[in-house]
Formats: sequence, structure tokens, C-alpha cells
Amino acid sequence: MERFIEIIKKVMFWFLLLFISILIFISTFENGILLSFLSLIIIYLFVDKIKIKNFAFFLVLFSFITKLIAVIVLKIPLRGDYYLMYHASKAVLKGDLSFANDGYFGVFGYQLFNVFYQALILKIFKYGFTLKVLNCIYSSVITLLIYKISKKVSNEKAARISSLIYLIALYPIYLNTIYGNQQLSLMLILLGVYLALEKDNKLKYLLLAGLLIGIGNLERAEGIIYLVSLGIYLFISSSKIKIFLKKIIPVVLIYVLITTSASLIITKTNISKIGFKNANPYWKVLCGLSYEHSGKFNYDDETAFIHNKNSEIKEIKRRLTDYKTLPGLFYRKIKVQYLYDDIDQTFQVNNTKQFSGLILTIILNYIRAINILTILIAFIGQIKRKKREKWELFIIINFLLYFAAYLIIEVNARYYYNIQVDIVILASIGIAYLISLREKYKNKNS
Repeated sequence: MERFIEIIKKVMFWFLLLFISILIFISTFENGILLSFLSLIIIYLFVDKIKIKNFAFFLVLFSFITKLIAVIVLKIPLRGDYYLMYHASKAVLKGDLSFANDGYFGVFGYQLFNVFYQALILKIFKYGFTLKVLNCIYSSVITLLIYKISKKVSNEKAARISSLIYLIALYPIYLNTIYGNQQLSLMLILLGVYLALEKDNKLKYLLLAGLLIGIGNLERAEGIIYLVSLGIYLFISSSKIKIFLKKIIPVVLIYVLITTSASLIITKTNISKIGFKNANPYWKVLCGLSYEHSGKFNYDDETAFIHNKNSEIKEIKRRLTDYKTLPGLFYRKIKVQYLYDDIDQTFQVNNTKQFSGLILTIILNYIRAINILTILIAFIGQIKRKKREKWELFIIINFLLYFAAYLIIEVNARYYYNIQVDIVILASIGIAYLISLREKYKNKNS
């Protein structure tokens, strides 16, 4: 009898242990933590155990295939700015340019370049799906550049791991399923910066860098952040002011020439009255300072202020002088911009009805969890880093400029796209450090 009771106790103990383990598994699986750790472990083992000679080719090919699969499988409804730009590009093909001076484009003229780009692609290839395929290609080049830049700040193994982490990042993959302008813009800007930093002793490459950053800025107005980052880096790293000017002037000259010339062309041809400019630069600042809406776009501000610049300026001053709300506002904005706090609204997969509520919850939590892990690894790398050179210094400057800008202007999970590249590259330094710790532990116990 005692033996039977003992067996019952053991069965109950193991059943309870199994039950608790299942609950923990479900909890960590659903909140994305388990999946995130599993992803990082699998990536590490893949890089450590499988030796790929031409990793760059593999990376581009694998990246393109994963993004193409997402584009084919996910049926995302077109909304917001992207809806307007896509339908405007179709109007261009019909010879109708009236939209360029009305409503949205009459204020935010900087979006017109993407409209004309999309119209050109539709003219050549006929199908809108081609735009998504091209974005998959641009995204794959970005992934390759992450690998190449990460190699310069860490080592081969860490660079492979960090580029694969970015490759499986679901939100950048998702952005290929809509007619976005972030992929082409960032690819061109990164190529331009790469030339400016790696070929800074040759004039032709500096001129080409200015051209690429300029076109990237026309596609999406973020090139100026990289240009300022480049200027700051070159200034603090150049031993003489003459050397600094010799490197930065060609880049800035071509950048200004290409952006102003493009804008001048569409104003002189009466396509647009404002060119590729923003007729209401206060709008994003107004939204960005909205405590009630966590610095995001909102219809309350649009209804009350967007058609009255004087009212916008007055309200911006009022919000800036409301010191008590600013710390809370910045806290909310950081959550939105860097921790995907509003991803439920911006991740439009929930509108496709392709996934159950549970699957969607797991996907969203996984995106948040692996992003936090990547930021943590990047932070570890910076704590342990003693000397910073070239690319690392540029990336840090670029990140800090973005961080400062988004404390003031409108935030959105989608705007994290460029910043995420900085963080993944910096994470390669942390990855290299963690790998070195593991190697030391192995050698110590061997």
C-alpha cells in the first residue's frame, strides 16, 4: 500500500511539473519570448555549424525568397498614403496630373517622386505586383549592406548572425507586401553612404554618393539625416578642416543639385506648384507633440489645425511649454517608435483575415520580443566597447540624430525601418562579444 501511495505521489509530482511546464511554454510561446530565443539559437547554430563560402550570395538569395513568399502569401489591403500614391501613379499613366496640386499632394509634394517612380515601373511592367518584387530586391540589397557594414564593426561570424536576424525580422518583411517607398530610398542612401565612407579619397565616388543619397531623399525624405550624420562624422574624424571640406563638399554639392533640380523641373513644367517640397513642415511636429495621441498621426489635430499654419505654430509653442507632459510624451513615443507599441494598428495583417487571433498575437509579440533582444544585445556591445571607429561612429551619430528627431516629430512603428538597420549593425558588436565569452568558457573547460 505504501509503495502504491509513493507511486501516486510521483505520478502527481511529474504530472504537476508537466502541467506547469506546459503553462510556461504556452505563456512564453504566446508572448514571443521563447520563439525569439529559439530564433537566435537556431541562427547561431546555423552560422556556427554550416560553413557557406559565398555567404553574400546566399544571403541575398535567401532574403529575396523569404520576402517574395510573404508578398505572394499575404494579401494586405492598400491604405493611407500608399493608397493615395499608388492610385496617383495610375492617374499619371492616363495623363492626369491634376492630383499634383490638390489635397494631399498639394501639401506634401515630397511624395510625388515616388508617384512618378511607381508610374514608370507600371508603364514598363504593367503589373503592380512588380513594385512589390522590386521592393524585395531592394530589401535584399539592404540586408547585404547590413552584412558588409557589420563585418567592418565586428567580425565575420557576428556579421552573418546579425544580417540573418534582420533577414527574419517580420515587420520589414511585411513592409514588402505594400507599395512602400522605404526600401528603394534606404537602399540608395546606404549605397551612397557606403561609397562616401569606403571610397572617400576618390572624387567620382563622392559625387556618386551625393547622387545616390539625393535620389534616395527624393524617394523618401530621410536622406538629409544621413547627410548630416556623414558631415558630423567627417568633421570629427578629419585631422584638418581642408580634408573635411574636400570630402563633404562633393557629396553635398551633388545632393543639393539633384534635389533642387528635380523640384525645379516639376514646378517649371507646371506639374506641381510646390515641387518635391513639404508645404506644411509644422504638421509632423504638431502630431509629434500630441500627448493625448502619443505623438502619432491623429484626426483631432488634422481637423483642428492642418489648414491653418498660424494655429499650428501657436499650438506647437503651447505644447512645448507644457513641460509637465513632455517626459510622459517622450516615454510614450519611445515605446511606439522603438518597441512596436502601436504595431497592432500599423500591422495590417489583421485586416486580411488570413490568421486567427492567437496566431496574430504570437506574430506581434514575437516581433516585439526579438526586437527588444536585438536592442539589448546592441546595448551590451556598446557597454563593452572601448574604441569606436569609422562605421560604428557613423551609425551611432545617425541613430542619435534619428532619436532626437523623433522625440519632436510624429512617430509610427513604420518609421522604425531605417533605425532598425542601425540597431542590427550595432548588435553585431554585442554578438561578437557574447561569442568571445562563449569561446573563453569552452577553452577554460576543455
